[in-house]
Amino acid sequence: MSDQRTVEDMQRGWARDAMTSDLGLWWLAADIREWRLGATEDEVRQETLSALRPLLASGTLRAVHLLPGGAFAPWAGTAEEQLARMDAEWRGLGRRPDLGDIVWLIGAR
Repeated sequence: MSDQRTVEDMQRGWARDAMTSDLGLWWLAADIREWRLGATEDEVRQETLSALRPLLASGTLRAVHLLPGGAFAPWAGTAEEQLARMDAEWRGLGRRPDLGDIVWLIGAR
């Protein structure tokens, strides 16, 4: 690990930030990538999705599509189904997710 933060620290930060802002999967992955310097992109994907699991399962974060005008359309399915979809779409990208790729995450508002 490259710094003293923990996964729990990142999860708390994501939950806090998601109360007032939309979070892209790319942003969370960048946090994990910075935290795990030298990790392969496969490890970053696995760590990111693992860190998201309890936040989605508890409803702290919600997976959504961003619609024109700033509205959101929630993803269907359970947290595990959503994580499986994120995993498949991330693998399908063949690169690091970037702004707007795959999914947006929002908190309870």
